[in-house]
Amino acid sequence: MLAPIRLLLPLLLLAVGLAGCGRPAGSAATATPAPSATALPASATPAPSATALPASATPAPSATALPASVTPAPSATPAPATVGAQILFLRGGALVALDVASGAQRPLADDVRAFAATADGRRLAVVRGAGPQAEIWLLERDGSGLRQLTTNQLVESTLSWAPDSLALAYSAAPAAPPALPEWPTWSAWCASAEVRVVDVASGAEQTLAQGCEPAFAPDGRRIAFATPPGEVAEGYDFRGAGNSIRIVNRQGQNGWDVARGGGRGETDGYVVYAPSWAPDGARVAYQRFLGYHSLVDINLTEMSSSFERQNQPIGQGAGWMLPPLYAPDSNRLAVTDYNYSDARGFDGYDIWSTAVLRLGAAVEMDLPFARLTMAAAELDHLTRATAAAWSPDGTALAVVLPAGWTPGLSNNEPHFAANTPGELWRWRPGNAPETRLAVELDFGSPVLWLPALPPRA
Repeated sequence: MLAPIRLLLPLLLLAVGLAGCGRPAGSAATATPAPSATALPASATPAPSATALPASATPAPSATALPASVTPAPSATPAPATVGAQILFLRGGALVALDVASGAQRPLADDVRAFAATADGRRLAVVRGAGPQAEIWLLERDGSGLRQLTTNQLVESTLSWAPDSLALAYSAAPAAPPALPEWPTWSAWCASAEVRVVDVASGAEQTLAQGCEPAFAPDGRRIAFATPPGEVAEGYDFRGAGNSIRIVNRQGQNGWDVARGGGRGETDGYVVYAPSWAPDGARVAYQRFLGYHSLVDINLTEMSSSFERQNQPIGQGAGWMLPPLYAPDSNRLAVTDYNYSDARGFDGYDIWSTAVLRLGAAVEMDLPFARLTMAAAELDHLTRATAAAWSPDGTALAVVLPAGWTPGLSNNEPHFAANTPGELWRWRPGNAPETRLAVELDFGSPVLWLPALPPRA
């Protein structure tokens, strides 16, 4: 018996020694970090709470340490954009947002006359109501948070956000601007209007000057607008000449004229109007109405340095022109004209067109009374397009065309003479419009193409 015991004794002592070398009670081995959890969508059902173990439950064994060479878990997938890229337009007086990727459409606000978005695209301003009841309202990009901003007895229009989203510039007049403007009706409206700025937080309004069509500069420190015509042109019986495109600071001070109309030169014309800033802030484009020549009312699209008067013609149009639209690269513009004095006697969509210009060229153009060198070349021209908006990347335009439009229609025959609802198309200049995006747009509806919104930080 003694011999077996002597043999077992060293083994027992060895086992006791090994047990003494274990981890201290309560310490845990270093476990491999668990993979980051993928964020659940807002609609996901919350995970149930863990059920507590009874006190008598057997403790779970300690995790076994893994070697240091284990590959770390991947990072969580970035959250998707809260709102995708959208194109805004009017349908039946309602502001509608079209999701460019899915084609889904949803109304954002009703009884809308005009709209504008902040520089980051997160917030919208709209003019709702008619006549003296028209007021500016604010809402979020998804349509939430609708609230009234202004309360007065004037009609607001031509909205322009400050880049910091803290203020809005706009025209305020006793009556709405003409839906289909012509020289006499625009002159009367602008002469009755004021340029105002409203503080978004308080709703306090400030009148900067008499005039119309204000546009905030990209730096937020300057505002360009059209002063009211103050002279009666020879042979006419209304004040429709002698105004300017004026630039002032945010308080309406330190003003100077970047362009003037109503001079004695052959190309001075009667009025200048519709100012628009280049995204880089270095230039201002605008329209100059030259008057009736050779059976058509002629306009020039011009631009100037925003720091000194350097007026250059860049394009020519007929009738009355909408504000020039700079592309994101500041080197191209889309220009839409409404040829209300069309010599062919056409009407409806047949007297509208949109041209795309590329700056930096030198092109000779003959007018009935002068030969001019244009500082831009025409890249493309789309007849019957009543409105346009650049895509955020500048590769395409959203344009409004008549219902039933097809490529190849003759420009010398009337096809769409009525002011009926239209269609929204994607157009890449240099090609025919390629994709119909929406139908039943109000005639004369503006359009606005907004980028996708990333989640807030």
